[in-house]
Amino acid sequence: MGECNEQVKHGNYHNYYKFRAEDSIRSDILQQHLAALWGSCEPPAGPIHLLDVGCNSGQFTAKVRQIVQQVSKGTPAVCVVGLDIDQELCDRGSAEFPDIEFISGNLLEITDREEVKPMDDPVERCMKARNIAQFDVICCFSVLMYVHLNGGDAGLRRVLDYLCSKGKFLIIELQSWQKYRDQVRRLKRDAGENYPLYTGLEWRGNGGALEARIKSYVQSNASVEDC
Repeated sequence: MGECNEQVKHGNYHNYYKFRAEDSIRSDILQQHLAALWGSCEPPAGPIHLLDVGCNSGQFTAKVRQIVQQVSKGTPAVCVVGLDIDQELCDRGSAEFPDIEFISGNLLEITDREEVKPMDDPVERCMKARNIAQFDVICCFSVLMYVHLNGGDAGLRRVLDYLCSKGKFLIIELQSWQKYRDQVRRLKRDAGENYPLYTGLEWRGNGGALEARIKSYVQSNASVEDC
């Protein structure tokens, strides 16, 4: 499979910000949810540590940092880490946003190991370097659909469990079942391939059924806000 096909399969498009420019609606919704989180809990005494999963090359990651700074007035600092499956995108992000740490890793592969050692887990290494037990906030935008299609129900549950264990609050952007179907067709059309686990997915359904299933699962494990 060539690079372009991999991008279709996992969603790590190198031209992502060309066809999804600054999204003010998305930013406004995120600001509302973060403000609600900060209003319902005691803000951290020290820096806020935030992880953006599926960060691409970091443009929206930088926007997330700006929003957190706005809603958490008085916080000493906002320390942001961006995680993406694509090392080239991380390198681009590091070049454009040198004050944001970018790390590369595949959460499906990391969580599929019987024993995950810190040296094999870039998120765990990052947490140890920062001397934190958890991130204050973990954001997951437009990425869980790809985790689900590539890893199946079991893979998605593993990744959700992992993220819940790594963060105090998890903010997720869910995709509708129609988006899943569109993505399956896109992979077939553009790459001539299928998602092998797609037909066996039990977590599915239109009219918000899929989103409700995922939200219910996550809410049983951690504090969550959905965008």
